[in-house]
Amino acid sequence: MQRYGISVPRTTASTLPSRRRFGRVSVMTGSVYTRRRIMVVCLGVVLLVELFQLFWPSDRFYPLATLDGYSVGSQSAQSAAIKLNAKTLQRTVTLTDSTTKTKVTLTAQKAGITANYTARAEAAAHHSFAQRIIPFSWLFVHNTTSDDLPDALGSSKKQTEADVRNASVKADDSGKLQAVDSAVGYTFKASDIRKTADFSLTDSSTGDLATATIEMNIVQPTVSLDTAQQLLKTINAALGDNVTFTYNDGSWTLPSSSIVKTISTSANAQDNTQLDVTIGSSTLMSQMKSQGIALQVAQKAVDANAVPAMFAVKGRASRAIDADATANALASMLASGQAAPVAISINQVDNLELYDGLPTKGSTQDKLNELFAGATYSVAVYDLKTGESKLQINADTVTTSASTYKLFVAYSMIHAVETGELTWNSPLNGMTLSSCMATMIVNSDNDCPEAWLSRYGFDTVTQQAHEIGANNTNFAVGDMETTANDLATVLKGFYTNSIANTDSTDRLFQLMQTQVYRDGIPTGIGSDGVVQDKVGFLDGLLHDAAIVRCDKGDYAMVIMTDGSSWYKIAQASLLIYEDL
Repeated sequence: MQRYGISVPRTTASTLPSRRRFGRVSVMTGSVYTRRRIMVVCLGVVLLVELFQLFWPSDRFYPLATLDGYSVGSQSAQSAAIKLNAKTLQRTVTLTDSTTKTKVTLTAQKAGITANYTARAEAAAHHSFAQRIIPFSWLFVHNTTSDDLPDALGSSKKQTEADVRNASVKADDSGKLQAVDSAVGYTFKASDIRKTADFSLTDSSTGDLATATIEMNIVQPTVSLDTAQQLLKTINAALGDNVTFTYNDGSWTLPSSSIVKTISTSANAQDNTQLDVTIGSSTLMSQMKSQGIALQVAQKAVDANAVPAMFAVKGRASRAIDADATANALASMLASGQAAPVAISINQVDNLELYDGLPTKGSTQDKLNELFAGATYSVAVYDLKTGESKLQINADTVTTSASTYKLFVAYSMIHAVETGELTWNSPLNGMTLSSCMATMIVNSDNDCPEAWLSRYGFDTVTQQAHEIGANNTNFAVGDMETTANDLATVLKGFYTNSIANTDSTDRLFQLMQTQVYRDGIPTGIGSDGVVQDKVGFLDGLLHDAAIVRCDKGDYAMVIMTDGSSWYKIAQASLLIYEDL
């Protein structure tokens, strides 16, 4: 309407703010006030977002952030770095050999690529002040992949290598025989990948991390998958449901599921494109023992006077069976493709006479007490792999060493060479030091060690013995003393190369293995192991200090006696071996 010539908008109830009462409270309503409220709410939201961005931790990614294609929202830079290190190393790297054009796909970790996202994640998580004050920047400042960030990738300094693998036949986790494909062997430097690769640290976390063509020194397998599959058919044809084993008039069967566990293959020595069937003899023996076959075979072998009676007990039954020969017979049957009984071979016991009168009751010490009745003795036995003491009887009793002291003289000679004081060609007693040690160990010659002690002194060799832990060993003119434990200490030191290097101990062990006095521990162990020892004998004293390498492990075995015999020492070593 018009008033005084001026047009005045018509005011209606809808445009005027109205009041609504709620008890004593009056609240304004209407569209104008609604718009104000919306504006206030929006400004409040913007303010809250600004506060959120301003006070968000500087080492933590925004909620929607990604780094190199990986979601890292709300994570600290440290947590994100740990996550991305692990995931990046599991990405694939496809390599092409520059010579053969062979392609190999590996995980980044196996290819020798290293990942350290610490600096990259810290830089990516950092938010500048400008980013913080721009409203809602956290919604779009989140996809981070930039060459400006610190590099997270490196390479190992070691060569990356893998042995060539021929196709083969072996049991899978379910116990079923399978043909396994071949794989090439290779050797390359991971740094070559870094030099030539196309790395893809992009907004995608899938696909190859890198592709590169480098020199890989590829070695091709010689046995194909087709060859392995054909042998698998042959083995399965012979295997059937079970395999029969025989000895004398006895017959036993093992289910094929037990035989499968023993089967593997290897390239033929004459034609490396073909496979041979091999049987794990120890696994086969385990199966025979668990099924009770070994004990029944041992009992029949005892009845045939082929093995000692003590083999016909559960703990020693497998000693009656020649595991290698029986395994070879099984392998030959399977390779033929024709099911047939497998003959069990019995061990040829070359020290069978030693079992006559061997004590069998009580503990090992009880048996040795019975064996050495009327004599005095001391024994020390250690597992050389673990250092564990397996047996000690009077092991710290000081005894005249006889010629076992020459092991300490040998250490003194080796120490002089390794410290550069002498060489193996240095003169001693009219010959070289090398020849002198050889005749001292192999023939138990006395002139060379006496010449050494005369030159360097008894006190020096005694002190050297103490320095390696042989604290009860003392040498003086006419008074050479040691203990079983001290002799075991020097043997352990040689074996572990803690007192001498490998070249020196290899030299010494060869001499000990060929020393001529072998009626003691070497006779007792017989064909069950290799014995490298040094004996000592003087009047009624008979000692033997040995390293025994056998199917039960490697052991230091020292037996020192007064008033006994080499035959008894041989029996004692056999008894100890049986009880190990």
